[in-house]
Amino acid sequence: RMKIRQDFEMLRDHLIIIRQNYNTYNDLFFSGNDDILIKTASTFFHDIAEIMQRDWILQVCKIMDSAETTKNKVKFQNITIKLIDEQLRSQNLMSIKVELLSKSILCFGEKLPLARNKRLAHFDREYQVNGIVLGLTSETELLQFLDDIQQYADEVGNLIGVGALDFSSSGCQGDVFDLIKVLREFHEL
Repeated sequence: RMKIRQDFEMLRDHLIIIRQNYNTYNDLFFSGNDDILIKTASTFFHDIAEIMQRDWILQVCKIMDSAETTKNKVKFQNITIKLIDEQLRSQNLMSIKVELLSKSILCFGEKLPLARNKRLAHFDREYQVNGIVLGLTSETELLQFLDDIQQYADEVGNLIGVGALDFSSSGCQGDVFDLIKVLREFHEL
């Protein structure tokens, strides 16, 4: 049981990062701050938005990977949804709810690998020249994914005795809201 707890806590920490990055991106670029961002440094904030989008896709793709990878005949475990699911099954702890949440999370994840493989990890000419959109999801699917990772973490945490942890909100001192406040105060001078 110790290994599943350790692996789960690492996965949950990564799920928290995914949620925090989504919250920061959303609060910075979709909360009516366009005017202040453009006034301050439009190119910089455009670049930051692109960097955050690319990184978010990569971070989400990590949790979708297989439970293990083989390289030069050596097996390495990956801290992923699939690894935790395998461990839950092997210890007869898997619940129907966790199974459904896992399936939903992985279904969302199936939309992203082409974006990672053809645009982010590699610069595939065909996709660039033809302007093919990759990794597209609806807002509803995105919000469902965020809800699913929270529920998955809570359900698994409860099943293995770690407990639930709400990470849907990520405001703290020095966050994006403080940045926007300082930028607004600067432009009012």
